[in-house]
Amino acid sequence: MTTLSADEHDRLQSALQSISTVAGLDFTGAELIRYTMNAVYYLPAAKVVLRIAPATKSAAVSRVARVATRLADLDQPTARLAIGMDKSIETPGWAATAWTYLEQTPGHRHRQRDLAKPLLAMHGLHDLGISLPDWDPVGRSRGRVEEAAVGSDLDFLSDWSCRELRIPLTDLLDQLLRRCSELETAVASAEWALPIAVIHGDAHAGNLLTSPDRGVVLCDLDSVTLGPPEWDLVPSAHGVERFGDPRDHYGAFAAEYGFDLLHSPNWPLLRDIRELQLVTSVIAGLRGRPEVAVELGHRLRSFIARDDQTWHRYR
Repeated sequence: MTTLSADEHDRLQSALQSISTVAGLDFTGAELIRYTMNAVYYLPAAKVVLRIAPATKSAAVSRVARVATRLADLDQPTARLAIGMDKSIETPGWAATAWTYLEQTPGHRHRQRDLAKPLLAMHGLHDLGISLPDWDPVGRSRGRVEEAAVGSDLDFLSDWSCRELRIPLTDLLDQLLRRCSELETAVASAEWALPIAVIHGDAHAGNLLTSPDRGVVLCDLDSVTLGPPEWDLVPSAHGVERFGDPRDHYGAFAAEYGFDLLHSPNWPLLRDIRELQLVTSVIAGLRGRPEVAVELGHRLRSFIARDDQTWHRYR
């Protein structure tokens, strides 16, 4: 788990307490198990997992609750909301969802090929019967860059940009916005090999859990929408090229799924979109997360240079 400053730790503890109090959950012994865009806590006394986001994301959090409920109704291999908690939990500053805790075998890591079966099930759906946002893989990155340009941490980000990248923050943000425009134009004219379907939107092995009665299931349903299934194959392919994941693991996944994205003419475009996402996902929320700030600096130097340096996953 990534290191937090004392101020950030206290801020998240306040969020945990307020959300738990509103939901009537015992947060004694709560453990922060992941923190990228959302703060994810395991509450052992309640046997639930809380995914907490700022109140500015309340509409998205509410949509995730509806999506999770609908996928459960369709018996899809996805994580389930906690019993009796099928709506988002909201306070003046925060919004959250509560999920059934699935105990995992200590030290076990899912393989890329474990993604194939749940993805094939989801890609077999061509409608959820509820409103879903348009697939817009670049729009979220654009929004995060724009948020960074007007946020409350401009002084911090300016110092970080000059230290890590040796360029002014305004130059960095301008470069990222230009790249957004280039990729939006390319996406608009792309022709996909696979038919449009329900997609997970962030399908990597870290978003898999094992359920005792349903096998391997997908979690982190924030990005579920209708779009090209190729997009759900990107993280596995990109892991080989950018994070140094074993190529044979990807090969086993591609064989089981039945499509090798690395040999698709759309791979260069999809790779570039993925990289843009990975260098913008946390740019507006770096304060108090020193290890993440250093790694993002490394990623951005590589992204700007368009080199093939290995990146490292956030902890």
